[in-house]
Amino acid sequence: MKTPAIATLAVAAVLTLLTACQPEAPPEDTELVTTQPDPEEEAVVAAILQLFEAMRTADGEMARAVFHPDARLGRADDDGISFSPADGFIERIGQPREVVWDEPIWDWVVQIDGRLAHMWTKYAFYLGDRFSHCGEESFQLYKADTGWQITQLIDTSRREDCFYPPGREPAEEPEEPNPEN
Repeated sequence: MKTPAIATLAVAAVLTLLTACQPEAPPEDTELVTTQPDPEEEAVVAAILQLFEAMRTADGEMARAVFHPDARLGRADDDGISFSPADGFIERIGQPREVVWDEPIWDWVVQIDGRLAHMWTKYAFYLGDRFSHCGEESFQLYKADTGWQITQLIDTSRREDCFYPPGREPAEEPEEPNPEN
């Protein structure tokens, strides 16, 4: 059984060790160091966001500018994975339509090594204001002399257990997914 004096000494010793392990506070006249955004990471994100702006505005040339000429699209689902050239998707983006294709993305992670980049993000797809489907997207990019180009885009697509960007939760039942997207 510990005596009160030993317990008091033990608490004092622990407090002393904790205090000694705390980092020193910077001097009052030291400026806080802030992490600057990585320009390469910003360029990768800008290329992806350009694709979604092209979808919203039905601008096929804007979309084509961010895809590598040999790019492909993939969809991973319970039946496996399928791939197709990106050309057909780019052409569909450029077609006039009555409903805006809107695909907000958020919670992305970007990794870069030299001329190779990867971006993983959540997305939700809307036809106009109506929710259609959601999932995760994985972009692989290559840094050409002209900038970052999407070489591969693979996604998942579901209508259940979805997540939505803040303020975009669906009010009604979702429409059937667009088979062309």
